Amino acid sequence: MSLLQNQETSEALMLASTRLAGNAITVTGPDGYCIDPATMRSTANSGFAALASCHIMSGGQSGPIVEPMLITVTVSPASGPAPNPAELAQALGTTLLQNRELSALDLGQMATGGEVAFSGSDPKHWRGAFVLGPHMIGVTLYAPTDSPLLGAQGAAFVNTVSSAIRANAKVDASARAEQSQSSVDPLAMRLGRLFASNDL
Repeated sequence: MSLLQNQETSEALMLASTRLAGNAITVTGPDGYCIDPATMRSTANSGFAALASCHIMSGGQSGPIVEPMLITVTVSPASGPAPNPAELAQALGTTLLQNRELSALDLGQMATGGEVAFSGSDPKHWRGAFVLGPHMIGVTLYAPTDSPLLGAQGAAFVNTVSSAIRANAKVDASARAEQSQSSVDPLAMRLGRLFASNDL
C-alpha cells in the first residue's frame, strides 16, 4: 500500500471522516491526518478505511507536517468477544512484544508484519480489536523505522482513534444487548472475519 506517497489523491478528495457499515461506524482522522478515498470501502455491515498524513497524500498542498504513519480500520460482523493481542499475534504467526490495556481497547505491539505496509515501514506495529454492538473493529498502526509512533506515542494514537469510533458509533441498545448475550465462536472464525478485508 502506497498511502504515504499517493500523488493521485487531490486535496478535494481527501476526507476528514467517513462512515462505514451502513453509516453505523464513523472513522475520523486526528488533526493532520486524512482518510484515503482510494482504498475506502463500505457495505451494510462491514468496511475498511485507511488514514495517513494529509500533507503527504496531497503532495504538500494541504495539512500540517505530522509524523508519517498509516492506520487501518476494519469493520466486520461480530459473533463473540474481540481477540486479545496474544491471539492476534498467534494468528499472524508473530511475537507479541508488549500488551497495553487502554481505555478504548487492548492493544498489542507485534514484532513482525509491518514491513509490508509501505516502503520504509518498520516490522513492529500496533494492532488491537474491540466489539461495538454487532460490529468487530480492528485497528492497526504502521510507522517508519525509528518513528516515535512505534512506541507509547503510537499506542496513544490508536487509543485516540478508537475512542472517537466508540463515541460516534450509531449502535442501538438492542444490538448491544444481543451482542452481549451471544455465544463465543471459535477463535479461528472470529479472526477470519476480522482479517477478511484488505487489512495488512
